Amino acid sequence: MIQKLADLQPVILFGMLVLMYSLENVFPYLAKPVNKKKHDIQNLILTLIAILFNAAVGMGVVTALQYSISHHIGILYLLPLPVWLSVILGMLLMDLGSYGFHNLQHKWPLLWRFHRVHHSDLALNTTSSLRFHPVEVVLTQGLYFSVAVMVFGVSMVSFTIYGTIALIFVIMQHSNIRLPNFIERYARYIFSTPGWHKIHHSNEQKYTDSHYGDVFTFWDRIFGTWHRISPDEIEYGLKEFNEPKKQTAGYLLKSPFIQKTK
Repeated sequence: MIQKLADLQPVILFGMLVLMYSLENVFPYLAKPVNKKKHDIQNLILTLIAILFNAAVGMGVVTALQYSISHHIGILYLLPLPVWLSVILGMLLMDLGSYGFHNLQHKWPLLWRFHRVHHSDLALNTTSSLRFHPVEVVLTQGLYFSVAVMVFGVSMVSFTIYGTIALIFVIMQHSNIRLPNFIERYARYIFSTPGWHKIHHSNEQKYTDSHYGDVFTFWDRIFGTWHRISPDEIEYGLKEFNEPKKQTAGYLLKSPFIQKTK
């Protein structure tokens, strides 16, 4: 069952991209990008590169996970827990660790150089979801997850279910849609909804440096890294990337090596 879910992740990825892109073109929430076609093509170039790199480093993560499982390495293996509780705690720990690493990406200039490529998009839509620099993919999807699965001692079940949920959320969060008010209002107490996550993409640093949670909002609420503001009230992107030439895939790939950080 879990292996089937893992095998379906590429299908889920493609399906979510197509579904969200279709919905936002019929029912857009925020203003569409200026020269939308060019914007989307540049993002899709970066997305394709990110997917290829993710597939490559993914093998390393699976190797680390299998080693952790076979040798019972990690926090959860030290606790006498029922299977169902271990699975839930594994997912929560993965999200907490992701929250912490995401926070570090904003605080450590070296990591921010690469992570800001994701934040530089001036108009969010579905194509913004996987707009990552390949070096960030290696550091986050490769290095961080390889370490995290061994430190936390998560099971294959936890890892697969969490990864699938996070994949769905990352695409939904960036898409140019708006959930019904009654869903958005209450769901954000637990989950990082589109309206909640979009604040993270503001061009004002105090908002950019907040709303770090990938799936759950617990961590932002516990550590006070969240704000009350509507996505309608903010401008998106990073000011140093406002020029059209700085929104091309070529420039974004080389930008970490030529631009100053915040």
